[in-house]
Amino acid sequence: MPEILLFDDHHCSNLYPFHRIEGAESIRHGAFTQRERWEHLQPTFVPSDGVKTLHINSRWIPNEADAMALGRLTPSSALVHKGIVLAKTKAADHLEGLEQFEIETTPDLLMHANDLFTRLEDRLLQDLPLLKKAWNLRPSSMAKPTHVFGPVEDVWVASSAQVRAATMDTTKGPVVIGPRAIIEAGSHLEGPLLIHEGATVRMGACIKGATVIGPHCKVGGEVSNVHFQGWANKAHDGFLGNSVIGRWCNLGAGTQSSNLKNTYGEVRQWSSSSQCLEPTGLQFCGLLMGDHSRCGIGSTFNTGTVVGPASVIFDAGFPPKHVPPFSWLNAKTEESQVQDLQKMMATSEKVMARRGLALDDRSKANLSALHAERTLGG
Repeated sequence: MPEILLFDDHHCSNLYPFHRIEGAESIRHGAFTQRERWEHLQPTFVPSDGVKTLHINSRWIPNEADAMALGRLTPSSALVHKGIVLAKTKAADHLEGLEQFEIETTPDLLMHANDLFTRLEDRLLQDLPLLKKAWNLRPSSMAKPTHVFGPVEDVWVASSAQVRAATMDTTKGPVVIGPRAIIEAGSHLEGPLLIHEGATVRMGACIKGATVIGPHCKVGGEVSNVHFQGWANKAHDGFLGNSVIGRWCNLGAGTQSSNLKNTYGEVRQWSSSSQCLEPTGLQFCGLLMGDHSRCGIGSTFNTGTVVGPASVIFDAGFPPKHVPPFSWLNAKTEESQVQDLQKMMATSEKVMARRGLALDDRSKANLSALHAERTLGG
């Protein structure tokens, strides 16, 4: 079985702010991270003789047909699609000396950070069969006082999960609750919805699909079409819609994000590629918050706001539509400074230690590189 190594290409800049700390392989799209997807698919590979390592594009969302295509690779070849390198057997940045094979089907690729919420419903429904198998899920007949509106067979609850006096609506899609997840009393859950392992939905929350609450998140208030990547908290009241929240983020009590302009017009959003605001083609677009960022109580965000990794926003007021990484920003006075790298990492270590985890060497290196970029760029 060949070793799988995922690489980021230059198109990953459109996945900002979610690829900068742990790479695009750690981005959760639907139920699984990109790394998890390839690990699930790996047993189906039939590599050619001599292929010991596969370097695979981290934006590529695989299926079994793609695994068959990988079988065409030789020890000195690459699989491509319209100039995009999907897989190669050598780590070289260029393709010189590699035989190129054009994939016969159109590959599914992550193209933009907004894909993580705009494509979430379809991705969740496609992931459900594999998720049922991975978690050994069975349809759940919920006992009173929990009540289900819609087909009860579309409720899937792991045996170790706890559901306390909730209501669920499956008329638009399934509700899936993972191992050791906790649904507190008075919560309302509308599918399609995935609550990942170890996550908590707080008392009285209203969670609407398509939404993913990633591993070990704590989420309360009103949430609609939001992708929590994992290990993040929005534990209190406040609305969040059509948004993506990175790993290890914390949203203070009463945090609100607009997802619709007063004019009902197209939302503009800051682009890492062009370094300016660009049209999104979306009428509904909320907040993109990068890993290890936090905001204080009563924070408010405009439509299409992008918060870079490792930022802290405090005091009531609307921050700019782009908050650069490592910002220490007073939203009321608009005063901002670059956060100290060592202090930021010390805080993150404290946060992660509560979950028995720590910053790995790759994350530290990427945080250091991003901090250097911010310091030089102003």
